Amino acid sequence: MRYKLEYEHKEKDFEDVWNIENDYLKPSSISSINQTIKWNHQNKDTHIFVRDIKKDKIVGEITILPLTEEQYKLFMNNELEDTSITNILEYKPNMECYLLFSAIAIAKDYRHERIILSLLMEGFYKKLNYLINKDIRFLNMCAEGATSDGQKFIENFLNLKVQKETNEGFKLYTFDTRKDFNDWIKEFPNYIDKYKKDNNLI
Repeated sequence: MRYKLEYEHKEKDFEDVWNIENDYLKPSSISSINQTIKWNHQNKDTHIFVRDIKKDKIVGEITILPLTEEQYKLFMNNELEDTSITNILEYKPNMECYLLFSAIAIAKDYRHERIILSLLMEGFYKKLNYLINKDIRFLNMCAEGATSDGQKFIENFLNLKVQKETNEGFKLYTFDTRKDFNDWIKEFPNYIDKYKKDNNLI
C-alpha cells in the first residue's frame, strides 16, 4: 500500500503538517512546529498521521488534545484557542479528561485520494479505543470548525452539535451529554464503513 497510518513521529513530520495546514488556514491560527513537537513530547497520543511512503512525507493528519475541565469550559466559551495551549495532560490510568479534536487536514494535492480520510478515521477510532482500554475516561469531546470542510467533517462524521458561533464565523461544537459521546463511539465504525463503501474502498 502506498499510504501508511502512523502513531509515532519524527520532527520533520511536524513541518509537513504545518505546511498542510498553512494551505487552508492563516498562519496565526496554526500551532507552531515547536509547539506541536512539545505536545508530542508531553503526550505521545496526540497525533495521527498518514504517510505517502513513496515520497516519504506526511499527507494527512489528525490532532487530538486532552483538556482539563477548566480548559474545556474556556474553549467552549471561546476564551481559549488550541494555539494558546502550551502544556497538555499526560494520559494516566483511571484519569478523567475532555478531548479536543484540534485538527484534521489532508494535503491539497491528495484531496482526491479518499483512502487517506478513511485511514485517518480508522486511526482515530483505534486511538480512542486504545486510550479507553487504558482506563482513560473521556467526559466529552469538542471541536472548532474554522473552514466549511472542517464543519462538514465535524457534523457528518463526529456528529458533534453546534453550541456557539464565534465573531469570526467559526463554530464551536461538543456533545450535549457524555452518553451522546459514548453512543457516538459505538456508532463511529458504521460511519467509516459507509464512507469506504460509498468511495469503493472495500
